[in-house]
Amino acid sequence: MPELPEVETVRRDLQRRLVGRTIRAASIVQPDILRRTGPVQLVNTLVGSEVVSAERRGKNLVIRLEREVALLVNLGMTGQLVVGAADHRAEAHTHLIAALSDGGVLAYRDVRRFGHLELAPFDRLEESFTLRNVGVDALSPEHTPERLHEAMSGRTALLKGALLDQSMIAGLGNIYVCEAMFRAGLSPRARCRDLSREDVVRLHDAIRAVLTESIAAEGTTISDYVTGAGVPGGFQERLRVYGREGQVCTTAGCEHRIERIVQSNRSTFYCPGCQANPPGME
Repeated sequence: MPELPEVETVRRDLQRRLVGRTIRAASIVQPDILRRTGPVQLVNTLVGSEVVSAERRGKNLVIRLEREVALLVNLGMTGQLVVGAADHRAEAHTHLIAALSDGGVLAYRDVRRFGHLELAPFDRLEESFTLRNVGVDALSPEHTPERLHEAMSGRTALLKGALLDQSMIAGLGNIYVCEAMFRAGLSPRARCRDLSREDVVRLHDAIRAVLTESIAAEGTTISDYVTGAGVPGGFQERLRVYGREGQVCTTAGCEHRIERIVQSNRSTFYCPGCQANPPGME
């Protein structure tokens, strides 16, 4: 968290509020959030640069600057990248603040500091620390049912673990994996190799649907996430399984209650009725 819909929402806000502005001044408070980039290098590169575009790769932001370089931002678990007005007050845990040519402010805040910033040349983005292991984006045209089926064929890994692998599909995290598996009617205890082609097609459709719906609602706010305008998202009101342990399933006619199990130290929420275990598993 933030996952693809949250990062895409921030990207869209940055595209509207940041692109075309020039960074007039910048300061870095916590250099330990930088990767392969020194604080002096960061400030010297940012100051005087116009922002050309705001893009996204999986869960990562790519802010292109006019000097053939990009500022890469991974929000980690609690990162917030906000464009505020001139009177924007830097809250605690604000690690980067930059003054913009229109009087606004770009601020990066991260309570737990699991996120990071990095500068990388346009022509070598795939070699960067941030993007080196990022696979096909979950909403890109290249992410097809056929490609997903090929990636899963023969894998003994549990379905959830595979979907969280950013080198296979970029952008999914715990929330949307739980929601997609529920919509596809697939057990979190299923293994990739056991999925039929029909299962994979349903899963692919469910992934695209839940991500698209969440983007329309400007993402899911569970704790720290805010949009690029500094306001919470709204998809948390539409979650069907995530965080709903003990509540009745939302599927019409289903009387089961949502259960929670722990997989790889992460909570998995699912409906035991709609997502029955694979054959042979109690």
